[in-house]
Amino acid sequence: MAKLRDLVNVNINRDTINIQGVTIPVIFTFKSFPLVEEAYGKPYHVFEKDINRMLQKKQLTLGKTEIRLMNALIYAMVKAGGTDCTPREIETSIPLSDLPGIFQKVLDIFSNQNFQKSDMEKIKTEKSKERIH
Repeated sequence: MAKLRDLVNVNINRDTINIQGVTIPVIFTFKSFPLVEEAYGKPYHVFEKDINRMLQKKQLTLGKTEIRLMNALIYAMVKAGGTDCTPREIETSIPLSDLPGIFQKVLDIFSNQNFQKSDMEKIKTEKSKERIH
């Protein structure tokens, strides 16, 4: 039997970031949603609304809220990528001067992989229909 990894790129949704010169694997999948909530301390839809509001600003400042949003996304993607850590460890391991560059990298991945709320609703609806049949 063929292995999927022999047929397709199974790491297409994976990337890496560098923290203190160390390459760390990151990924954003459905498993990332509860990790974002864990780090941000609020439901995912609130995180998404807050991050969109932050990104719509003409000039981004690194205030407490912005840093918290950035760290929550970085934490979720690092943990989903297979590196065990805590939100506090992410916060204290990334120098403030490196945070914008690391955040930009995870934001690009997030933007490419982010599932819209409507997509999630479609999946829920499709699963409900499957149960009926």
